[in-house]
Amino acid sequence: MAEVFHPDLSLSDCKVDMYKDVIDYAEWGAHMKILIIEDDENTVDFIKNVFDVGWPEAEFVFAHNGKDGIGLVEDEKPDIVLLDLGLPDMSGFEVLKQIRHNTEMTIVLMTVRDDESEIVHGLTLGADEYIIKPFRQLELLARIRALTRRKLSALEDLSISYGPLKFGKSIRQMIYNGREIDVTLTEGRILHKLMESRGEVVTSDEIARLIWGERFYSSINVKSYIHRIRQKMEEDPANPTLIIGEPGVGYYINLKD
Repeated sequence: MAEVFHPDLSLSDCKVDMYKDVIDYAEWGAHMKILIIEDDENTVDFIKNVFDVGWPEAEFVFAHNGKDGIGLVEDEKPDIVLLDLGLPDMSGFEVLKQIRHNTEMTIVLMTVRDDESEIVHGLTLGADEYIIKPFRQLELLARIRALTRRKLSALEDLSISYGPLKFGKSIRQMIYNGREIDVTLTEGRILHKLMESRGEVVTSDEIARLIWGERFYSSINVKSYIHRIRQKMEEDPANPTLIIGEPGVGYYINLKD
């Protein structure tokens, strides 16, 4: 069944005014290859039309099932994968596991499931971001833009350390008590921010703006990423002792105990 989308405005109306504060070609780079693994033609057409207006330099590769998508990842080596979880031949989670096992490329999940446990599961398997359908034109562009900015950014000081926490050769490699922990770009950025605060609370809003920028952010989604980081770093994620939450406020790293 085709997904129904509810764009903010028609694409033609967006060409000048609506995209001017979202698009920065110098920041994004002139070219980016995006693989869409999605069986619904309407969804594929919608995404392609959005990028034709908002980011015409983007190149697209398409797969309508999981098996072909995995093959195209190996053959085409895209920069970003947009992966639908509801594929006809295999679980989107299985596709995600196979892609993440062999590559560091950025993966964004597309799902109609507004189920926190499934979203967290996808993030735990290695997705960098997710977006829930139906999504808005500018939301899609802004999320891809934020991921691209994070990937290309050299602003993070990887020499930063805080107690037993430090980064390895990239922001995707966390070292905790001498143990190497692989994290995603988003998780690395969150940990970097928490380490910078040196035990002071970082609000959920601050973390959300760091991830998604000013225009599209949701502090509610921050807890999904915190949950995943705890799964990787805490001895008992259900009773965390390292990354502590202040209810209704935010999070901080606890090294006092």
